[in-house]
Amino acid sequence: MKYKITVFIFSFLSSTFINAQCGTTNITGDYLVSSSIILSGTYNITGKFIVPAGVTVFVNKYSSSSCGILEINAASAIIQGTINADDGGYVGGTGGLAGANVTSLTGDVISLTGCSNKDNTGQVTIEGGKLGSNGNGPGAGFAGANGQNGSGPKQQCLTTNDEAGMIGSGGGAGGGAGGSYAGAGANAGNGGSGTNAYIASGVNVSTGFSIVAGPGGTGGIAGTVYGTPTSTDIELGSGGGGGGGGARSYIAGANGGKGGNGGGLVKIVVTDSLIITGSIYSNGSNGLNGGIGGGGGVTAKCCSDGCDDCGEANLSCGAGGGSGAGGGSGGGIYLDCPNYMNITGIINAKGGNGGAGGTRGLGVSCNYSDFFCGTQSLTSGDGNDGNQGGGAGGGRIKIFTSSCVTNVISPTTSVVGGIGFATGGAGSYALICSTTSVEENTAYHKLSIFPNPSTDIIHIQFKYPQFLSDDKAELRIYDINSRLVKVEKCDLNYREEQLIDIRSIQAGVYFLKLISNEITVIEKIIKQ
Repeated sequence: MKYKITVFIFSFLSSTFINAQCGTTNITGDYLVSSSIILSGTYNITGKFIVPAGVTVFVNKYSSSSCGILEINAASAIIQGTINADDGGYVGGTGGLAGANVTSLTGDVISLTGCSNKDNTGQVTIEGGKLGSNGNGPGAGFAGANGQNGSGPKQQCLTTNDEAGMIGSGGGAGGGAGGSYAGAGANAGNGGSGTNAYIASGVNVSTGFSIVAGPGGTGGIAGTVYGTPTSTDIELGSGGGGGGGGARSYIAGANGGKGGNGGGLVKIVVTDSLIITGSIYSNGSNGLNGGIGGGGGVTAKCCSDGCDDCGEANLSCGAGGGSGAGGGSGGGIYLDCPNYMNITGIINAKGGNGGAGGTRGLGVSCNYSDFFCGTQSLTSGDGNDGNQGGGAGGGRIKIFTSSCVTNVISPTTSVVGGIGFATGGAGSYALICSTTSVEENTAYHKLSIFPNPSTDIIHIQFKYPQFLSDDKAELRIYDINSRLVKVEKCDLNYREEQLIDIRSIQAGVYFLKLISNEITVIEKIIKQ
């Protein structure tokens, strides 16, 4: 019955943690996650943190909570299920808008889709695709550049041999680069260019203005790598740049897609034992596709003579597609246990893939045949496909332990970069085994600390009757970010008990470290 009450209490607590965002929650006793749940922020647990098989802890995403972090400080942790921080890091950039505007130097905007000023020459310009926005985070992927406009002459009705209009198409915007963290994100490809190509047989095309094809925008460049492979820092993954919009033609193009989010951050620090047979994921998400280019079109015949031929119409070329969005980088996973560690599960912090390029807009044809007026055909050219967005870099996995010999540390890991126009760089996996501590061979030097948690004074004793011979030993207190907050001379070499006043430090989890020439001992303390 007591066990059921405990589960009920933690189920109730868990339902309130969903809205905790990046706050701190102190828990006395064990925390058993009895069903799948969303968590974020810091949890200071005096007992065990347990995720059973079949249960998934989803890390509340930065995009919805401005957090993306799950930090567990506990005596022990057992992860048999899954901790999933995929897509939980810094947000990818928004996609660019499709080209929309139609302008005319001669006031003939309507000639893209209809008839205007039929007997005179004129000009029409149609807009290229628009760039997306940069991703977010220290290693954010950058968006590409705008695609350029296309233009051309409209039709002109003449006494003989009417001249068809042919409007060149604009280019799609460049794609977004992949986000970086441990591995460098990759640059994105250029947007698909428009075209001024056409094929004419038996019909004249107006030469009143040049037929101009707009180039596709250049692809975005990757952000910078940040963080270190083996120090105690750990970060969220960065977002990829947004995809490029497709260019307009007779038919509108489409907007570019969003850049991938970076992976979130999972940090587990325990003092006694850490067992992971399940999975921890902090993968970046894939970028979405670039916007498709608008298709060309042919207008109604604009002249009023007896030959209703192709020279009386305006044709437009197919537009260029935008390039895809960049993937989000892998996030950060940090595991730290100075005593017993058994890690045989799956730990991944992979970069997301770049999005596919938007497909090109297609041209159109006009065909005409009459016994008296002759045979004509006129076909406008197709635009070009956009390229892929950049693949993202992999994230960072760090495991800290006092011994790589006596512990079982053989996880299946992956920190690969995402694929795309170019593949992102691999992230880093580091297993850091302390060689400065002789704690493994001096178990009898373990400290007894009480009360723990405490609000004011803690009492420190050796668990076994052993004494130091080092008069220069120190007791140091560090916070969970490894910042030193208090130092005192260790008196346990001639006293059975030592008192330390912790009233001046803020509430939270700390690590008390005894340092001497002979031993180094670390114990967790909690200030309430």
